[in-house]
Amino acid sequence: MQNLITWLFTDPVTAGLNTPSGKPEVFHFYWEWILVSALMLLIPFYYWMEGRKRFFGHHALNKYLLDKFTNQLWPIGLVGFALIGARYAEMAVFSWRVWRYGWALWAVAIGLYWLYYLSFRYARDLNWYRNQRTKERYMPKPKAKRSPARAGAR
Repeated sequence: MQNLITWLFTDPVTAGLNTPSGKPEVFHFYWEWILVSALMLLIPFYYWMEGRKRFFGHHALNKYLLDKFTNQLWPIGLVGFALIGARYAEMAVFSWRVWRYGWALWAVAIGLYWLYYLSFRYARDLNWYRNQRTKERYMPKPKAKRSPARAGAR
């Protein structure tokens, strides 16, 4: 357990001192990390600029769900760029492995939440939405109350 904690909280320069070369530890996943972070920023940007109108029209439930989903994606993308920049710059505190693994766990947790929602709860919410739309079609809408006439309007 102590080795795991030491491994998570060691910056790349200090980790490199323990190797025979004495150079900072090499991180091999820059391009992959940048690609994932860029996608997590581009997907919400496209959705808010064009996709919301194009894909869903007047389906309020799906719009609400995708609004919620994209609002969870862009912070992950921003934090991802900040963490990879800190790792590249070898900033002591923010280049620790714990930040990168925490970021990955955050992304996986949001993915698992949406997988759970779409697997178990979406069908129930969709049925509720369809019932509400049917009620709106067949039940009369309440008439607006008339405002009382003012003295100056007579």
